Amino acid sequence: MKSLHYFTKILVNGLLLISFGCAAMPNIPSQSPTTSKGCLDKPELSLDSQNVKLVVLGEQMLTESGIASQSKSIGYTFEAKANQKLTYKTDKNVCIWVFTPDNQLLNTGVLPTTGKYTIQVSAPQGSTTVDLSMGLDVAQATPASTPNSSAVTSVPSPENTPNSSAVTSAPSPENTPNSSAVTSAPSPENTPNSAPPANTTATRISRPNFPKASCGDPLPTNPNDYPVDFYPVYLPDSEANLQLAQRFCQDALFKQRKDTGSIAVQVASFSNYQRAIEFKDFLNSETSGSTIAPPTRIQNKP
Repeated sequence: MKSLHYFTKILVNGLLLISFGCAAMPNIPSQSPTTSKGCLDKPELSLDSQNVKLVVLGEQMLTESGIASQSKSIGYTFEAKANQKLTYKTDKNVCIWVFTPDNQLLNTGVLPTTGKYTIQVSAPQGSTTVDLSMGLDVAQATPASTPNSSAVTSVPSPENTPNSSAVTSAPSPENTPNSSAVTSAPSPENTPNSAPPANTTATRISRPNFPKASCGDPLPTNPNDYPVDFYPVYLPDSEANLQLAQRFCQDALFKQRKDTGSIAVQVASFSNYQRAIEFKDFLNSETSGSTIAPPTRIQNKP
């Protein structure tokens, strides 16, 4: 009888250990299905507007760096016109989605409409520093990269869309007459008539062209030429840069940049992005640090 009592006690204790041991096991969540490249069929995370940078793209490739991970996406937003060709490339294993102005997935390199586009980048595993090169109508470029065909198929929720109002908007016009005619951000349905030319970007500006009373473009006189975009060209804030700028453009002055809020020397403002690039390159041949700010759109003739 005593042996039977000990056997029964051991059996009961064993069953209790098995029961408590199973109860302590954590539940392992199942992972979402992924593509063969490790990218999800759609972004698992919404793109935070604080992690989105406004960039100006043109025929020369622009490279931006950022840290992307499974838990943090980074983004770049840019203005483009219908039928422009988007090119981007990176040597890192990352997931890239491109959203159209109406928050639809872009699955071709040719942009279907005019407005603000957003590139969202994340890492399929861990965290990585991404150097992403981007351009529009890049001369002699390889065929435009195509976003992941298995990327987002549904529209992001309104409060978390990449094109949310929290993303930096286009600045007000600077160094252009009658600035009251300018709107703070372009309307996608209005296409300006100042599309950058697709020819060479070689600088055709030389010192004998200066000095000038004003180096920028005037407002169009024909009402049919509106809306029109203006691209301000800046030098870093310093008295030396102001004096240098005024040797070329006598109306150069200190201005607060709308995109960054910092003070800089505005040298000129152009209605054609190609001319803005050429003028920026000319300034950089005389000094350094010249940049082009995001464009401002003037909807109607003042």
